Amino acid sequence: MKLFRLKFRSALHVDSRGSGEPESAEEFVRSDTLSAALALAWAALFPEDAPGVFSDPPFKVSSAFPYAGSTLLFPAPAWNIWRQTDRLQPQGSKNAHEAGAQSLQIRKDLKKVRWLSRPVFEQVLQGGRIDWEEVELLSGGIAVSSKELHGTELLGSGALPWVLSERQRVSVDRLGVPGGEGLFFFALQFFAPDAGLFFLADAAKGQDARLRAALDFLGDQGLGADRSSGLGSFEVRSEEEFEPFAATGKGWVTLSLYNPDPKEDLQGLTAKTAYGLTTRAGWIHQSTLGRPPIRAFTEGSYFSLRPEGRIVPMLDQTLITELRQSLNLRIGHSAPRDFRAFAVPCSEPPELMEVES
Repeated sequence: MKLFRLKFRSALHVDSRGSGEPESAEEFVRSDTLSAALALAWAALFPEDAPGVFSDPPFKVSSAFPYAGSTLLFPAPAWNIWRQTDRLQPQGSKNAHEAGAQSLQIRKDLKKVRWLSRPVFEQVLQGGRIDWEEVELLSGGIAVSSKELHGTELLGSGALPWVLSERQRVSVDRLGVPGGEGLFFFALQFFAPDAGLFFLADAAKGQDARLRAALDFLGDQGLGADRSSGLGSFEVRSEEEFEPFAATGKGWVTLSLYNPDPKEDLQGLTAKTAYGLTTRAGWIHQSTLGRPPIRAFTEGSYFSLRPEGRIVPMLDQTLITELRQSLNLRIGHSAPRDFRAFAVPCSEPPELMEVES
């Protein structure tokens, strides 16, 4: 398993919901978007592998999450990882009213946590619950261990490793004439010099070199929207073997989007589960065709069995032929989306056992 750190040369915009609303943007890149971009780059470099690289990619990737310096940030799991948040008793309160207000504020802050550093995430995978007093809650929904914060200059400064900004734009028609309501805002993500996104990847045997070549090519092309304007350009800061998490268990936590294959044992998968859901949509590459919306489990979801997932075609072969003939579209494949699960072992969360007891 490889870990790739990406350093962005320019701002990044990824409309992960595919809503067509430029102001909606994520702070990370979802696995189906990253897989599709890599497949396009792979096919451009190695056309002999197309269209198979789309329908059966010789690689599997996680979503691309933020990092700051040497600190990797993983998604907060879908269940409550905090210990006794319903009975918090802050120290140093002058009276019961002040204690209650502080407890309420702490619970609000904990609910905003979206990212866990590796040591904290690993503790969760091992089945532990986290004492909020043992971590530092940073802006941007980041939680790191207190020891880790002291050794991290970038996070220790109190500044976010990335900033979301909005740029005002004017929409015009095909003749270049502004519309009646042509103003909109375009969200951009800027990373600190020592920050960016990372992802995990498993390549098929003998395909590591091609995966790296496709990633380098994608970095020159750009990732996300407005690539022709220079957005999303990146370089691979580092490539290394990923040290597996020190966690074992019968359960699994996803680090990617996941849409179950009909052949999977859904009853066994969800015997004990905690999950989030999202709807994926967007546009088919090099066309004006929208993708049909697909529901998927989000990163940080827990399943009792190992999830596998599937690759979902967006177009059937008959429609592809009709589109190529009628609209002269360069579509030679079913525009599939990759919802195979990239998952890591996890002990059964104690909260799920409590629910059933």
